[in-house]
Order: sequence, then structure tokens, then C-alpha cells
Amino acid sequence: MADALETKLSDDLGPAPSKRMKIEAAAEELVGGSNTGTEEAAQQRMTPAAAAVGDSSSASPAVPISTPPRLHAPPFPETGKPKDIRKWRNECKRICEIAAKDPRLELPTQREPKDPGTTNAVLTSREKVVVRGVARSIVNISSTTHDGSMGSQCTGIIMGQWESKEKQHTLIVTCSKIISSGGTLLDPLPKLSVGLPNKTVLDGQFLFFDDHYDIALLEIDADLPLQRPSIGSGPEYGQEVFILARDSGLSLRARHGEILWLEESDFIDRSYQMFVSCEAPVAGNGGPVIDHDGNVTGMAFYSRPNAAVLSISTIMTCIEMWMKFSRIARPIHGLGVRTFEFLDVSLQEEISVDHGIDTGFIVHTVSDYSAAESLGILPGDVIVSFDDQHTLSLPQLEDYLLSLGWTFLNNSSSTVDLKLEVYDLMKQSKRSITLPAQFCDA
Repeated sequence: MADALETKLSDDLGPAPSKRMKIEAAAEELVGGSNTGTEEAAQQRMTPAAAAVGDSSSASPAVPISTPPRLHAPPFPETGKPKDIRKWRNECKRICEIAAKDPRLELPTQREPKDPGTTNAVLTSREKVVVRGVARSIVNISSTTHDGSMGSQCTGIIMGQWESKEKQHTLIVTCSKIISSGGTLLDPLPKLSVGLPNKTVLDGQFLFFDDHYDIALLEIDADLPLQRPSIGSGPEYGQEVFILARDSGLSLRARHGEILWLEESDFIDRSYQMFVSCEAPVAGNGGPVIDHDGNVTGMAFYSRPNAAVLSISTIMTCIEMWMKFSRIARPIHGLGVRTFEFLDVSLQEEISVDHGIDTGFIVHTVSDYSAAESLGILPGDVIVSFDDQHTLSLPQLEDYLLSLGWTFLNNSSSTVDLKLEVYDLMKQSKRSITLPAQFCDA
């Protein structure tokens, strides 16, 4: 019976020499290949310090690094007997199991990237250099509730550093959802942890949040210098951008897309938002949107099907207001508008030919019981000029209106008058309207 088994196994293995060579080669590959000269090389390895000084006579004697020899498959049994082959296979399996636990497999030079989306988003050498440069300026922010439960994960952007006595303070801007829910600050506040690019984790201190723009300001005390990114202008429609994030493992993530030619004038009162032709990566809420030169042009937020973007110019104005006044003020005008530029070209032509209008803002919605409604502004009207502004994009219009908050905060006036030229397409008439806008003081 043993002879029959041996004969059958020999038949299964095929011609001994060729099959043996294949099996040996496969086993060698499984456990890390040939180790020719490994023992000798291990004995000759020096510490980094010893390698740095070379053969200098004044240098200390080289200290060998204790490195276990690499494992490799035993030779295929020459006998070809079934019991020897089974023993050989068991030994190969044992070696493979040991090799699979080798800590060197966790080296970044040895393992596969964990996020294929990042691999596909950042392809060229130049793109990698640009993204890595900005990555030094982004951190992971995690929250832990009072009962110890894990909360949100966001990305934060380093916005500046300053010193006071023996501390180095760092200002970070991120998504407000890290400390709020439904526009309300969480009570009690969660514990905030800030993970840096070098894997250091520090406690974060909450400073301020604004529900309208969904941004929050945090502070950390860091002994090491942190890099503020290059700040650009706001995103441009049709522009290719990257969205960056730092996940809970403090690894960099990235996505690549294009700023869409899209307006959402009534998107939960977020007409200032722009949109990217991709989703934000994991922990991408609050992550920077950067151009191909590495300039931060905005902040990304989760939104489906496309990530939303808040212009960096709006963020900078909010930060400057808070730094000076400890609050943010913006006017409430009760209008949801679109720009003439985003109308279908056939509709643009019709309005141009029939009414002589080529720029301006189209009234999309009017808030109930608002001053705009009481003044007779209706959906479908065209605001030919908005305080003499008529060619701005919606993010640029938001920046203009937010800039009026400086007047409110400096003079403590409760309202500001907006001068509007409104054209009624049904009546084919234009009139001037003074729209009082109250301020929301966040």
C-alpha cells in the first residue's frame, strides 16, 4: 500500500527533476527568496553611527547589528518518498507562517498602499511633490465623547503659529461637525485629539465655530514648528484640484477632481458653496482643496454625490474677524440667487434679445416674511446689480456681503442698506430698491 501511495504521489508530482525545481522555486519565493551570503552580510552590518564615520582611525570600533538570518525553504527531498515530501511541505508551511509575522513587512518600502484612491489620484512625480508639501500642514482631528465613545474624524489645516511665554501656539481650522451637531455646540464638549504628520498626538482646545460656514477654530500647544500652507485665491470653475485628508491612522489620503460648473442656490442656505467632481476621502471633512501649484484654495466637506467646497477667501475673512472681534457677522438678505452666467445659453440669448440683460443675478427663492418679500421681489426677477456688483460668482458675492460685516462690527449698526437694481421680466420694467439687511452675529 505504501508503495502504491508513493507511486501515486510520484505520478502526481510528475517528472521529479522539473517538478522539484518548480516547487523549490515557489517555496523560496514564499519565504523571501535566496539568502545567499545573508549570514556574512548580517555580520558585516554596522550601526548608522559607525557607517557614518567610515574607516577613520579615530572612530569607535564598529558594532555589528544583531539581525536574525532570513528564513528560506529547505531543499526538496532527494528521496521523493511521500513521508519526506509531507515533512518538507510542513516545514515550508511553518517557515511561511513565521515569515508572515516578520515586522519588516510593515515597513513602508515593503507593504502595499492602503488606499488605492490616493494612488490613482496622485500619479506624476510633480503632483507627489506638491501634495507632500501641503501634507505637512494638515492634521487629523478626532473627538471622544464624555462617555468614552469615539466621535467624528476630520482633517484640520494649520493656519499659523505664535509664541507666548514658554508655549508655542498653533491655530487650526477644520469642519465644525467635530464639535457640533445640527448647528448646535455639543454639551459637554468632546475631548479633541490632534494627530500630526510625525504621528504625535496632542490635545486640542476648542476656540470658536460658525454654523453657517461649517468651520471651527482649534488650538494646540506644540513644541515643534509646524508649517502653514501657501494660501491662494478661491477655486475657479473648471479648475483641477486635489482634496487632501489625514485619516485616523495619520496616513495621507488624496482625491483628484475638477471644480464643477454647478450652482446650488437653495442648498440649505449654502449658495456660496462650490462642488468637486469627486468624493472627499476618509476623514476629508475640513481637508484642504489645493491647486496644482500647492496653494490652498478652499476647504472640502462631505456632500453627495460631489464634495462641497468653501472658498479659502471666505475662511480667511472669518478668521480675521474672529481674531479681531471674537465673532463673525454677515448680512441676512432673504434671497436665494443664481448667476446669469449659469443659465442655459438659449435662455441667456432670449433674455438678452428680449430684455437687453447680459449679466446679473436671477432670483431663485425669496424668504417668507422677509424684507425682500415685502418690497415685492419675486422669484424669476433679475437683480441687474447688487450694490453695483453684477458679474460676481456666488462665492465672490458671499465674500462681498461678508466684508460688510466689518462695518457692522466696527460701528455696531444693526442693519446695512443694499442698493439693488431689479428687473421684472413680466412687466419689462426696472426699479431701484433699497433692501435693509440685518446682521447675523455669530
